[in-house]
Amino acid sequence: MTLIVEDLVAGYGDARVLHGVRLTVGDGEICAILGPNGAGKTTLLRALSGMVKVRGRIALDGAELAGRPPDALARQGVAHVPEGRGTFMPLTVEENLRLGAYVRRDRASVEEDLERVHTYFPVLRTRLKQAAGSLSGGEQQMLAIGRALMLRPRLLLLDEPSLGLAPLVTRELFRIVQAVNAEERTTVVVVEQNAHLALGIAQQAHVLETGRIVLSGTAERIRADEQVAQSYLGYRV
Repeated sequence: MTLIVEDLVAGYGDARVLHGVRLTVGDGEICAILGPNGAGKTTLLRALSGMVKVRGRIALDGAELAGRPPDALARQGVAHVPEGRGTFMPLTVEENLRLGAYVRRDRASVEEDLERVHTYFPVLRTRLKQAAGSLSGGEQQMLAIGRALMLRPRLLLLDEPSLGLAPLVTRELFRIVQAVNAEERTTVVVVEQNAHLALGIAQQAHVLETGRIVLSGTAERIRADEQVAQSYLGYRV
């Protein structure tokens, strides 16, 4: 589903964080959002999922989303995996997964999607009755993404999915995100400090600084940009 963001302004109280952000993510694309800490990347995802007040336009396949609450956006197919995973620690893995489908009414399909999540994350099948808080960091991130997939999202928002994870686990998570995108045609917006990985799976990317997009283009073009290479990739072009 095509995501269109125009003149987006957002913040917290009187503090404005985003200043007129504009971007378009095509149907079934992966879009990487890069930038330094404090640039407004997390606020952008929160704006897209209805967690902060906004001005401007947010449209998903023509449906206007700006100003609507998170539960209404969830019903429109917007799933948000926040930084820090947002897992319900005392609940079991299965309870967490089923919570991801709380707005759905097609209960028979929910069982099918539970099985589908298990194919992406086989380890979760072996942990169904285990408390989510007892999982490793990588397993908790798998659970958080699996819970989001239970919504059967049209738009998947991922905030720093690699945070605190070992490189091997991170690469596997990104492989799965790429597989979900390819197989389900789910549009993905990913905020990620590991620019190498993010640009490796994305079709397009935007660099955000102090609440403004300062550079946009294909992932290949952004990777070849000397400023991005020095600031986020650790080498010179």
